[in-house]
Amino acid sequence: MGETNGEARKKRIDVLKSALFRWLVYLQLLGIVIFIYVKFGGMLIQQTNYTPKDIHGGDQSHNMRLATQTAPDLSPDYGKGFTRALSDFFPRRTDGVVQPLWPWVAAWLVKPGHTITEEDMVAKRVTEPEYTLFNRGRWFNVFFTATFLACLGIAAARIFSIPAALNIVLLGGFGALLPRAVYFQPEPLYFVFFFLTWVACVSALKHNTLWIYGLIGVLSGVAYLTKASVTPMLLVFVGVSTLRCFWEMLSARRRGFTLNDTNLWHWRNHLVGVVMLAMMHLLTAGPRLAYSQEHFGSMTHSFPAYWMWMDKFDPDCVVWMDQHNTRDELEAMLPADKPSLGKYLKTHTREEFVTRLKDGTWNRVTEFLWPKQTKRSKNIENQRPWRGVLEWRGIYLGVLAVVLGGLLIALQSATPRPEHAGHVVFRHGTVTTLLFVVGCLLIYSFAYGWYAPIARGSGDRFMLSMYLPLVFSLIWGAESIVKRIRRRQGSPWISRAYLATQWILFLAIAWRFVEILRTPLFSNL
Repeated sequence: MGETNGEARKKRIDVLKSALFRWLVYLQLLGIVIFIYVKFGGMLIQQTNYTPKDIHGGDQSHNMRLATQTAPDLSPDYGKGFTRALSDFFPRRTDGVVQPLWPWVAAWLVKPGHTITEEDMVAKRVTEPEYTLFNRGRWFNVFFTATFLACLGIAAARIFSIPAALNIVLLGGFGALLPRAVYFQPEPLYFVFFFLTWVACVSALKHNTLWIYGLIGVLSGVAYLTKASVTPMLLVFVGVSTLRCFWEMLSARRRGFTLNDTNLWHWRNHLVGVVMLAMMHLLTAGPRLAYSQEHFGSMTHSFPAYWMWMDKFDPDCVVWMDQHNTRDELEAMLPADKPSLGKYLKTHTREEFVTRLKDGTWNRVTEFLWPKQTKRSKNIENQRPWRGVLEWRGIYLGVLAVVLGGLLIALQSATPRPEHAGHVVFRHGTVTTLLFVVGCLLIYSFAYGWYAPIARGSGDRFMLSMYLPLVFSLIWGAESIVKRIRRRQGSPWISRAYLATQWILFLAIAWRFVEILRTPLFSNL
């Protein structure tokens, strides 16, 4: 008995040492990744997006001006009453184009008394205080996203294998977050909360407790305060989750019984969950909705929602917005005069509609999967500056998709048949999750593709919001299948091959970093 207890104690110590060693190695690798992330961020800040033309290009100077206008909101006047002052403090101020959260965050970086006038905007001048605010905002984005990636890496390592967790951080960080972190724009904030909303939606499709509906409402509300583009994902989630609710009821009925009230997929539980989601979403975005109602006559007013039904940004959108820039001007419009899908179809042919949707979607998807490439030279001295960080991000995504497909084939053909429901892959939760991922990818591809003529020159700025969620979904799917293969007592070589592939992908991305460090120059084109 003494030897048995001693062996058991030794075994526990060995397991503890193994887990401790695993975490020590992982945290060191994660620390190196975060260090490189911040270093590359500094290189991009110094070498790209720094001229007055860059600063006034896009809507960066627009965001900076809104930040200076928001700065007084951080010191509310409590003489108006506590409720009013508290409402004024929260992110609410919008001009109908930029959502309030990023200007509100950037307002904390504004020096006292700093203002940006209309004359500065027209003359495209950039003063020293503006340069300071501009660089503060960019460095904030770099450190905010680096902190998020560190937290994501730790959370992923608790669920996934070490190489898979590292690849989520590498691909999501260097493939999506870092390219946009060096701009004074809301995308880094939006990408983070869009991803967190995505993860919450996937979790709810697997196990729909009421609290997670509320969490989706809060996270999507914060994402909405950053960019209104989160709305289509919510629509897809509500549709797919409702489909699963009906699916569960029909499946139970085919088996000869009905779902009781305690079942999470009972229609009452789902209905209460959707109501809770909507309430928490509206509560989180409440100050912005109230501000928009007061100034524009509509809680959900957004100029881009009108722009998308026009042909070109300049002059169509610019002229229209100048003529309808106040609540009175907007409310004076007749319903038939408002830009909308119905009006567009009346003024354009079917061929024009199809051509715009097809060409725009193709343009956006190809820019997303295959961004601008840098011609590589055999001699380091002749190497041109890099046009991007992870220029092969579409290939990396394709590798993950092939790995997932290969594991599915291995599960069906090279492992014993499932013995119980825990071994089955295509259950209701898996199928509805797949529908959610595919539905979001399609709706965002078509939406951003349709918007392409208005957002000319924006490149992959919009579609990049999908990159980290897709990386996570593919790796999550692959890791789930590997666990099922182990439960079915499939060949250990399948798991070993999977881990080897993840490590090879990790090394391929690491080699990309070596390339950049050998020629540490980025193009400012």
